[in-house]
Parts: sequence; C-alpha cells; structure tokens
Amino acid sequence: MNLYVVCYDITSDKNRVKAMKKLKSKGIHSQLSFFEVEADHRKEISKDVEAYVESADRLAIVRVSKRGRIFRIGRMKEGMEWVI
Repeated sequence: MNLYVVCYDITSDKNRVKAMKKLKSKGIHSQLSFFEVEADHRKEISKDVEAYVESADRLAIVRVSKRGRIFRIGRMKEGMEWVI
C-alpha cells in the first residue's frame, strides 16, 4: 500500500463536492482540497475522480516515498485528528 497526497482545484461546485465525497471515502481530508489516501496504485484514485475534473480544473496525485513522511503543523479541519 502506498501513501498519496491528492489536491485539486475544481471550479464547478457540483463536481468539486462529488470529488470531495469520493476522496473522503478513501482517505483523510486534511485541508479543504487536500487529502491523504492509501492505495496500491495511483489509478485506483484517479478512476474515481477523473469524471469530475474538467479541462480548466487541476488535480494532482503525488506519491509520498516509502521513506517520506507528511510533516504537519497547525490543526486540521474541525472534528478531525492527525493520523501518524
């Protein structure tokens, strides 16, 4: 299992909410448009959200190296906890 950071800038409110719900079911919603997701391969993540990304939008899926860790400062969204 690999750790990925997923962030997006989706202009359509409807599409943004749908993408957020899909990603929320797969990982940790760390920031407004920033998720931490575990998956075997990037395609597992992209296949669920690519339908909501239009040509003017942006979505990035970045694999965190096996030696890498996500360094966090500050607090998460209300009701969320840090997972280490």
